[in-house]
Order: sequence, then C-alpha cells, then structure tokens
Amino acid sequence: MKTYSASYRCNSSLLSILKETLSQLLVFRWQILLAVQTKIKVTYHQDVFGLFWSFLMPIVPMGVYMVLADIKVFNSSSEMPFVFYIAVGMTIWLLMADIMRKVMYSIKQDKSILTTTNFPVIVVMLSQLGEVIHDTLLRFLALLFISLYFKIDVSLVGVFYAFLTLIPLIFLSFALGMILSIFDVVIQDTRRVVGIVLRYGLFISSVIFPFPTDGVLGMINQFNFFNTYINAIRDFLFYGYVYDLEKLIFTILFSFILLIISIKIVYSVEYKIRAYL
Repeated sequence: MKTYSASYRCNSSLLSILKETLSQLLVFRWQILLAVQTKIKVTYHQDVFGLFWSFLMPIVPMGVYMVLADIKVFNSSSEMPFVFYIAVGMTIWLLMADIMRKVMYSIKQDKSILTTTNFPVIVVMLSQLGEVIHDTLLRFLALLFISLYFKIDVSLVGVFYAFLTLIPLIFLSFALGMILSIFDVVIQDTRRVVGIVLRYGLFISSVIFPFPTDGVLGMINQFNFFNTYINAIRDFLFYGYVYDLEKLIFTILFSFILLIISIKIVYSVEYKIRAYL
C-alpha cells in the first residue's frame, strides 16, 4: 500500500511523477474545462461595456507599439512590414508573458481552494488560463485582419510550422510559471521582479525591433529563448522557413526538459506548499 506523503513524493521516480500528473489531469479534466470557460465568461462581466472591452483590451498593447513604429519612434525590420513584424512579436510575447503571470499567481489566488480541497496544484494552475486563451484568440484574429488588410503574403506551410512551434513555447512559459509560483509563495518580491522583467524584456527579445546578433549583446541573446521563439514564428509566417533551425531545435528540447523538471518540483513540494499556505 502506497503512502502519499511529502517524503513519498520527494522520493518518487520521474516516471511515476509523470504518470501521476497525467492521471490527475484526466481525473480533473472537466473541472479544468469548466474553470477555463468560467474565466473567459467573467473576465469582463462586471463592466457596462463588457463585450467592447473584451475585444479592445487584448489588442491595445499590440496597437500602441504599432503606432509608435508608424511614427518612427522604433525602427523595425527592413525586409518585413513593420506592422506585421510588431503584430506577430507582440502577440507571441504577450502569450508567453500572460501564461507566466497567470500560473505564477495561481497558488496565492486560489489559496482557499488548495487549503480546503484536494485539487492538485497543477490543476489549479491550468484553471487560470481561461483569460489567456480568450485574449490570445482575439490577438490572432487581429493578426489575421492585419495580414489581409495590408496584403501580407503569409506562407500557409509556415502557418502550420508556426502553430507547431507554439506548443513548446507554451510549455516553456507554463514551466517557468510553475517554478516562479513556488518562489512567489515564499518570497514576496518575486512577482515584482518578474513584472519588471516582463515589462522591459520585450525590448531585448526582438518584439518591436530586431535585436543585435553580433558582439556581446548577440552572444547574450543566444540564450534568450523568448527571442528564439518570436523570431522563429515570425520567420515561419513570413518566409515559410526559419533561419536558425539548430537554435530552435535546442530551444524546443530545453522547453520540454524544463517542463518535466518543473512538474517534478511542483509535485514534490505540493504538500509543503499546502502546509505553508
């Protein structure tokens, strides 16, 4: 007979942790879907112009930088239309940032659920992504409209590869959010530091203008996985291929490894998290 305790979890093998996590997701799949649907519905329910804000707010951050580029505050790519360049960059950046933030805040935000029910932590984290899904779909619709309006020749094959690239990108963002959520429980300043990084990180991730590829800055950005994903998805959509395939493959492998590590960490300390709350 297995005893599910803190020590048991810490001593569990990686394979058993992955099996148990998958089992939890299957058992609580309907609760996750219901929570996601609820988050989408109530996001702007309190507002008088709820439907209006529902469409406007996800697109505003993207639109601001597009306007700034249009008046030459920023210099975008010379080959790619600046509107498309920034629209893709902001859509992908905001997807990654929103996932990280929502997952990082999830433990404290749903403290009452974790302390009164047997909901696994990872289920609570996934349940927070309703608003992210809602906002991202609207941004993709805006991106489609921009492509059609400005007659940008998007590669259909590239669209397929771009969406495939979104999968490990989402895994990387979720994994970082899981790890940061633990720090957020015990270190109060975690969300402040992460907020600053996410607020200014777009300037070194080729979101609104190309980041240097040579010298010290170029060397540093070799390890900026956000930059790699943004450039890769943008290249897939516009050119139909990616310039640095080896770098993308390495980033994808790192993303899957980090996801596995984060699952193991959260699984191992889940009881300690509940006790700390």
